[in-house]
Amino acid sequence: MSDIILSVENVAMDFDGFRAVGGEHGLSFNVNRGGFLGLIGPNGAGKSTTFNLISGVLKPTQGRVAMNGVELSSLKAAEIAGHGLGRTFQTPRAFPSLSVIDNVIVGSEHSEEGPLAALFGRWRPADVELHEKAEHALERVGLADRLHDSVANLSGGELRMLEVARQLNRDPSILLLDEPTAGVDPNLQVKLSEILVQLHADGTTLIVVEHNLAFLLNIADSVVVLQNGALLAEGDPDSIRHDPAVISAYLGADHET
Repeated sequence: MSDIILSVENVAMDFDGFRAVGGEHGLSFNVNRGGFLGLIGPNGAGKSTTFNLISGVLKPTQGRVAMNGVELSSLKAAEIAGHGLGRTFQTPRAFPSLSVIDNVIVGSEHSEEGPLAALFGRWRPADVELHEKAEHALERVGLADRLHDSVANLSGGELRMLEVARQLNRDPSILLLDEPTAGVDPNLQVKLSEILVQLHADGTTLIVVEHNLAFLLNIADSVVVLQNGALLAEGDPDSIRHDPAVISAYLGADHET
């Protein structure tokens, strides 16, 4: 089996003649199986668009994205998720009519209790096995005491942790997290860091977009830096901290090392 689980090859994304991702030559990088990749760059660098191209929300104008050798560009987002790719979004998403634990269960592989059932009011209580698995996912993100609360009672940070729990409940091979610390209080950030470190140790492949560089550079094992949609630099966190091009374009001369 190849050491590369995800391959982005010469990918570009154009919107009405504007190249949001890819630059002149297309964007290319690989993610190792079981790796922890941090994806950073200034606002507008194309980080979330790159996530959308990987997860199937968008289809590239050119190039290809492959996971375990399977071309993803021709697949729908739900089909890509079925191959083991989980993804959170910058804005947390939840079903307001369901409890915290049911919001986790709704993402499970269960034909009668999925998102459509929730949307159309056909939600039914989960069986014991589904309930226990979801409870364990919530325990891992520090929400074990909120199982039966309404999601309306959760803070913005807790909603982000709920999204992480929903993805953990699906046992993803690759987990994409888009700005996971945004709105999360420092105590939950510590918990999130511990969760990601443990997931990494367990063999889950992680790709994380994050503006909190102190958080990300301390736990990722490799980093890709984007600028204007193009690859500016890639390497281990220490080399990225000291890369002159990265310092000039993003970190700033007075960044913390």
